[in-house]
Amino acid sequence: MEQNRKDGVQAEKEATPLQLVLQKLGGNNTVVQDTLARLIAAGIKTSRSALYQAIAGRSHRKELVDTFLEVAEAEFIRRRQVEDRARQLVAKA
Repeated sequence: MEQNRKDGVQAEKEATPLQLVLQKLGGNNTVVQDTLARLIAAGIKTSRSALYQAIAGRSHRKELVDTFLEVAEAEFIRRRQVEDRARQLVAKA
């Protein structure tokens, strides 16, 4: 990724690992919503903005990062299972 500098300030930042995870999940996913729901269910007060700040690396609240990763991992596992089931179905057909 090309990085331009203007007045000594980086114009374009490299994506954080958490941002890359979110990008890999694609635009139509509910990971952020599911993360917020899980945090609220656990009694942790937060906001969508606070979660996005953690994903962007501007906040390091452990409970936000850990819960986001747990939900993202579960979604990747679910997608792999769906693909495996679809392949099995095609093989049986």
